[in-house]
Amino acid sequence: MSLTFKYLADCQHLINQLANWFYHEWGLRNPDLSVDVIQKNLKQRLNRDRLPLTFVAFRDGDPVGSASLKIREMEIYPQYLHWLGTVYVLPEFRDQGIGSQIVSHALSEAERLGNINDLYLYTPDRERFYTKFGWQTLEKPFYHGQEVVVMKRMISR
Repeated sequence: MSLTFKYLADCQHLINQLANWFYHEWGLRNPDLSVDVIQKNLKQRLNRDRLPLTFVAFRDGDPVGSASLKIREMEIYPQYLHWLGTVYVLPEFRDQGIGSQIVSHALSEAERLGNINDLYLYTPDRERFYTKFGWQTLEKPFYHGQEVVVMKRMISR
């Protein structure tokens, strides 16, 4: 099953939908997040040729997932500049390879931009998934009330 990708900048009408997806996935566990805060963050990612940017994955014309390339995602790691974040797939489309296609697309975007050497991410529960794409575990800090895994991947040219 093949996906198409669009920059959020080209489908801004989806900002509210994505904000609701993200809030229900992650915001319920983080008291600092609300739908409004997430919408504000998404509005800062309306770029195509520089970070931060968000793209949306479509299957048969319908949005099914997304991801973002961000700058300084975790304030406890100011030395790590470029991050992959908000990798999301609608629950009813999970375990169908969509997440893998989204991550692959994100890596291609990072390569396309040309100024990204290393990409970082953090996840509470998907370490094995990202390892398949060449990500390496760096640390396991306690962050926003839970243990997470911080991972790194070099970007090839």
